[in-house]
Amino acid sequence: MSMDISDFYQTFFDEADELLADMEQHLLVLQPEAPDAEQLNAIFRAAHSIKGGAGTFGFSVLQETTHLMENLLDEARRGEMQLNTDIN
Repeated sequence: MSMDISDFYQTFFDEADELLADMEQHLLVLQPEAPDAEQLNAIFRAAHSIKGGAGTFGFSVLQETTHLMENLLDEARRGEMQLNTDIN
């Protein structure tokens, strides 16, 4: 029995969907003025996993976007960037 590449794509899409749902849940309860380190770490891990899968399948825009997200989350985790609710 052989697997078609579309099976691998579907597995990635399913996992990415779950990871995005997890990220959303953490973001909805995240307090920008005093972010919880575990929540930031969970969001970072989800972004990192999506980035890895995106790179594997050649989804370069998604890979670059999640890489940027990782960089911002790293700054927030180190206390170098203050989070806020504005989207500019």
